Amino acid sequence: MVAALIMWCAALAAAVWKGSQLARMPRDRGLLIVTICTVLVVAALTAQLMVSIPVLAGSFPRQAPVLIEFVLLTLFFALLLGLLRSVRASPTSGARGYVELGVALAVSAALTVIFFGTALTGGANYGDYTETAGPAGVLAFHLIGNLYMAYATAYGACLAWSAAAVSVTPPTRLGLRVAAVGLVICCLGTHLPRVLSTGGRLLLRTSLVPGTSVWTSPLLAIGVGVFFLGVGYPGARTGIAKARMWVEARRHYAQLGPLWTVLYRQFPTIALFPPSGPARERLRLRHMRLRYYRRVIECRDGLVCLSPYMATPVRASDSPARQASLIREALEHEALDRCAPDGHLAAPSVIAPPEGTGMDSDVRAILALSRALDRAERAKAGQSTA
Repeated sequence: MVAALIMWCAALAAAVWKGSQLARMPRDRGLLIVTICTVLVVAALTAQLMVSIPVLAGSFPRQAPVLIEFVLLTLFFALLLGLLRSVRASPTSGARGYVELGVALAVSAALTVIFFGTALTGGANYGDYTETAGPAGVLAFHLIGNLYMAYATAYGACLAWSAAAVSVTPPTRLGLRVAAVGLVICCLGTHLPRVLSTGGRLLLRTSLVPGTSVWTSPLLAIGVGVFFLGVGYPGARTGIAKARMWVEARRHYAQLGPLWTVLYRQFPTIALFPPSGPARERLRLRHMRLRYYRRVIECRDGLVCLSPYMATPVRASDSPARQASLIREALEHEALDRCAPDGHLAAPSVIAPPEGTGMDSDVRAILALSRALDRAERAKAGQSTA
């Protein structure tokens, strides 16, 4: 029960994640196939839970979810093997994909025939294949299903590992190899032992691998979890990188606030949009990097407008604290108001000159000036309070 729930949660998380990616990139064929695969796994594991949860077990026929689980998993592996083979882009990839689909359909048909030929007439319990004296139909059903799963997981692991060798990005390469390890765990830890167990019970009336009902399910849960960890790793790493960039942009956006506020107060035309209240500003979460770079540009425009009105021109050697002091002095003495349109203006100078070329250098200089201005304003407020 616990193992089935862990597998279901891992598959559901992967399906939701891939579904959100597909919503942003609906024309990505590879992503579409991966999303369909994860949805099939969720459906198959949901069918398995139907007979594992006592509350749900009474609402559904006990036998049907087992058949649904196996059929959906065969379709899942057919799509997965076809997708992994397409990475190599060999001339036979397309034909091999149809072969895999044909094999999966043949296995599904055989499972369906055995199921309806045994479960409905003899009342066999397909949820349990561990009894030595169990019906032959039940053992044959699980033997065929696990035999295909053993083949698909072993072949899928080989394809995933070989696909990692031709992968361009390191995250995708690592993710494919982790997924391959998960498939190997499923094959060697679950499906192959179950093949030996059911085959022995069917042919020899004795289990060749004892205790498979106890220890194969936890290994299957581990294998499925590792597989989906590998599948989701590239996207998760990209998401983490985007989250870090968002946090950094939001922090720098707030740090530019003191400088932007004083410049906007004197030159309202620098802003594309009027300022919002503090509460509304904190609730804005989208387009953070765009808003951050727009504020950088608006601060630079405000400094250009302020430059001619400085009582003392800014020199390149002036520290950010010194430049902040000159800006405060110009604003406190209302230099802008005292200068008539035809009055004498100082020679323009570059405020917060960047140390190098490129926007990053310009951003660092403006951030340093804004922090210095904020410290000066806080010190002034502290002295006034004292």
